[in-house]
Amino acid sequence: MGWILAVKDSKLSIEVGWNADEDYLKKLVKGFQRASQVIYDYTDGYAMISEISIKNNVQEGSEEWRESMVRMTLNKTPPYTSNGFWYWKWVKNLDGREESYIRFPWNWYNDPLNKGWYGGMAHELGHFVFGIGDEYGAPFSWDPNQNGTMVGFTCGGLKDILENKYGIWFEKMKTVMEAGHQWTEISTPKDYADFREQLENVSRELENKAGYGLLELIINHGGPDNLDSIDKVMPTHWQTNYTIDGLKQNRKSAWDVVFALLAKGHTLGHDYVDGIDAGLYLDLDFDGQEDTQLPGNYTAKVGPYTGVGYYMIARWG
Repeated sequence: MGWILAVKDSKLSIEVGWNADEDYLKKLVKGFQRASQVIYDYTDGYAMISEISIKNNVQEGSEEWRESMVRMTLNKTPPYTSNGFWYWKWVKNLDGREESYIRFPWNWYNDPLNKGWYGGMAHELGHFVFGIGDEYGAPFSWDPNQNGTMVGFTCGGLKDILENKYGIWFEKMKTVMEAGHQWTEISTPKDYADFREQLENVSRELENKAGYGLLELIINHGGPDNLDSIDKVMPTHWQTNYTIDGLKQNRKSAWDVVFALLAKGHTLGHDYVDGIDAGLYLDLDFDGQEDTQLPGNYTAKVGPYTGVGYYMIARWG
């Protein structure tokens, strides 16, 4: 097994933007231990958080604040990752900072012991370290309530309309990048094939019931006028460009991307970070042979692997 998230000397650095008490700091360590277990689960045992470094009572916006990968804030806005995949630029440039970070509110889902907190942190680290995109919506805006308020398109909003107005069942993707508080796996090629087939089936059922298909429904709810393909309703991650083995590609599952990063001899580039190869020996199908490509019809292994978080080293700066 290969352990990353502390490549070379680049441990995951965390800064707390207020004077947190000992109880919260202990919970923070446990939250990262549990986030490590989720990462170990969704990479099927090939990655975990091996070391974190915590600094308490750092002034937000200060030079010190801008030298941290994870910035814990009293600001109650949702978690946010600036420049996905730039963890690897930090690794390349250990003596300086990179304009990439995770901003995470102190009380997300109440506290770090809640699955919503540590699942959310594992979700954000999915962006920051592995370059995986969001899978809870597509990259355009719409007005789901038809009240003049435009918001980002989400599969949850589409599910509400289809089920409540038309009685059509719709299932969101069951991945950590869709909802970290619920799921602990990342998407496979089969997940995307099934999801696209579902969109086509829903569109046909809607046509039979209402006389118009899925694309027309979304346009009628403020979606873009040029929405001319089911592909444009697919999750953001699937529509994101990656450079895999030197070739720019999209329409890839999260596992396609993670495999390209982790597997020895393959490279992954994203967000101006090129040619990263974690160089790990992968045998995902357990046939005793090193995998040169993601096994066909790959299915994620069952987790979570409880206890692996206790291998994580926590240091206080």
